[in-house]
Amino acid sequence: MIFTGIGRTFSTVGEKQYETIGAFWDELAAKYGRAELRGLGWGWTDTEIRYAIGLKSGTIPGADTEITLPDEGWVTVTGRTEDLGGIYRGIYMTGRLRYEIEMFDDNGNCRVMYIR
Repeated sequence: MIFTGIGRTFSTVGEKQYETIGAFWDELAAKYGRAELRGLGWGWTDTEIRYAIGLKSGTIPGADTEITLPDEGWVTVTGRTEDLGGIYRGIYMTGRLRYEIEMFDDNGNCRVMYIR
């Protein structure tokens, strides 16, 4: 699977990534619709995460990031966007991730797919 999107690097210090990535999502959702997007996280360090947002179908204009992802081995968790911090605490209890894909809708639902 190939993920194509617009990439940025965000600080993870103090869990600020939830706010800053959320603003990135809001920016692109205003143009393309939240339910049409998916976000990819990868390349974590102790202080940063690489993150890209692309369309679920097609290529987002201005794409500057292309990542080849595994086709199999993904685990999926669904929940509410306001519970995202707790969802990730549960996911990370068993170790670091190689990749995560996030999807949200305007009703406050989220879907997280991850692979270690």
